[in-house]
Amino acid sequence: MEQQSNKKNKFALLLVTQKDNNNIKRHLISSTIVEVLAVLLFMVVVAVICGFVYLSITLDNAREEIVEQMVTITNLTDENEALAVENATLSSKVTVLSETVSMKAANEDAISHETVENALPKGFPLSGSATMEEVNEGEPMLKFTAAQGVNVITTGTGTVSAVDADETYGTKIVVDHGNGYSSVYRNNGTALVKTGEELGKGYILFTIGEENQELGYQIMKDEEYIDPMLIIDING
Repeated sequence: MEQQSNKKNKFALLLVTQKDNNNIKRHLISSTIVEVLAVLLFMVVVAVICGFVYLSITLDNAREEIVEQMVTITNLTDENEALAVENATLSSKVTVLSETVSMKAANEDAISHETVENALPKGFPLSGSATMEEVNEGEPMLKFTAAQGVNVITTGTGTVSAVDADETYGTKIVVDHGNGYSSVYRNNGTALVKTGEELGKGYILFTIGEENQELGYQIMKDEEYIDPMLIIDING
């Protein structure tokens, strides 16, 4: 009795099939085969579940990567748009700067031209009317006779290079205008400027009185006297 109780129970799977002639055929599948099949089925189920889990994880990772890529693309698009706006702004600034530089250069050229023009001794050497005659002897000179109260003035901007005594007229003032031009004013009055002074056009050099109504006016180019009539503007 004890030996019978120690025996393990075994099971088998019985398959019954019925053929067309109503014959019944039985197939007995041993427990070992059933166990093997059960294990295989279990492994297949586990494999399928693992496959689903792996696929789910892969899909989640792929979804996260797609989201990250979309965020990256959005950020790059925003950066590109910002760079495009910045580039347009910089291009506009470059255009404005170029125009400003061109305008500044044009203004500087105009100022330079105006400065040169103002420096040329083309003006009339007196603040009022006067009689004029050309001196034909010696160096070219214009001789003016003016009324009292008229001022002898500079004919262009420049620097006083000399205030000296003059044998004929009493005092000689030389103004250097640059570019090789100088103007010479000879009068018996009191000089109102000193050597080294920078003068504008129309600056007073002498005031005409009873004793100094005559003015000798000359122009030099590169240290040589030239005919003042070639450059002077008689109309002032």
